[in-house]
Parts: sequence; C-alpha cells; structure tokens
Amino acid sequence: MKKIATLLILILAGFSIAKAQTMADFTVGSSKQDKAFVNIALRKQFSDKFRAGIELQTGSVNYRFISSKLINKGISTTLSFPVSLKLYQKEKLRLDFYTRIGVRFQSVSAQNEAKNKLEGNSSTGFNFEPGLVATLLLSDQLNIQSGFTLPNVFEVSPTFLFENNVTNLFLNVNQRISEKSIFLLKLNAGPAAGADGDTQKFIWSAQAGLRFSVGKGSTKNNLVPDPSF
Repeated sequence: MKKIATLLILILAGFSIAKAQTMADFTVGSSKQDKAFVNIALRKQFSDKFRAGIELQTGSVNYRFISSKLINKGISTTLSFPVSLKLYQKEKLRLDFYTRIGVRFQSVSAQNEAKNKLEGNSSTGFNFEPGLVATLLLSDQLNIQSGFTLPNVFEVSPTFLFENNVTNLFLNVNQRISEKSIFLLKLNAGPAAGADGDTQKFIWSAQAGLRFSVGKGSTKNNLVPDPSF
C-alpha cells in the first residue's frame, strides 16, 4: 500500500506541474455495485484533441464479488487513469475515443469473510475500459453526451480470474453554472456477465456533482466530462 501511495504522490506531483488546463471533479452517486460512492478526479486538457487524468472512486459495497463469491458489505476503491482522444468534429458534434485503465481494491470484515466462505477478506483487480463518446454542444452553456464503454475487470488476488465484462451505455448532461464550473449528471446502464457466467446480468449507475476549472483559462472543453462507470 505504501508503494501505491508513493506512486500516487509522484503522479500528482507531475500532474500539477504539467502545462495544461486543469479540471477538478467531485461527484457522488449510487449503483448496482455500490450503495453509495464518492468520485474525485483531476484532468488535464493538453490540447483540443487530447485529455488525460487521474480518478479515485470509493464506495460502500452492495453487489460485488471476491473469487466469484458474492459480497454485499465492505469497501471498494478504484484508482484509474482515463484518457480521451478526439477522432472527429463537425460543427457542434464531436466524437472521442476513450479508455481507462486502473486498479481496484475490495475489502470485507472478518465476519463477512467467514460468512461468505471467502479465501481472504480483500481482493485486487485490474480494469480496462475502452469506448467511444459522442458529444453534442446544444449551446455555450449546455451539452449532452452519449456512447458506450466496455469495462473488463480481472481479479488477480486472491484468485486470478476474469471477473466480469460489461456493455456500458451512458448519458451525460452538463450545464455550465459559472465561468469556471459546471454541473455534471452521469447515467450508466447495460448488460453484464460475471465470473461464473450467471451473475450481474444488468448494471446501472447514477451520479451528480461539479467540475471546476483550476487556474487560468475557461473554455468550452470544460463541458466535456469523461464517462464514469
């Protein structure tokens, strides 16, 4: 855990000195997998075409798995690195390639470990999530986003297995409320398959929050959030 904390500090330090427009997000939400969660993210708009960031999400478990066994209590935390690249733009319509890689940690109490007959009270997994994002700029103050991502999670500890994959469809609504802040609403849903082939047939997620432009400059690019799952 100390190595991860050190790596995170180094990434944030490099992120802070990179010369690019910075955006900070704070959202809260609920999903099929988590009763409630908090998502905090920093993003850099390096150019009109390229954006990269770091994202931390932690939540109270509702419907997750350790070694393909169901857990409904505990904590889940994901550290991920989203990247988006503009593929096409014509007038008010924009298409981006989006991907996110990350590592996810889950933990339950010793009592729940015994109750669910788990091999351990924690798990570690990796997430890979490619997708496409279409953005329609309705005005200088408002845009909507839609598209899909394909999250794939691989558990590596305590068991190495393909945990689940999802066809994630999303809809985002983004309203500018000041020169340097926007309101974010993100909705996700889609079919899923679990490690045993008979779990998580459908997932959903809803979250809302704010995006802030940090430092000098405020552009229409502030209105384009990355999809979250």
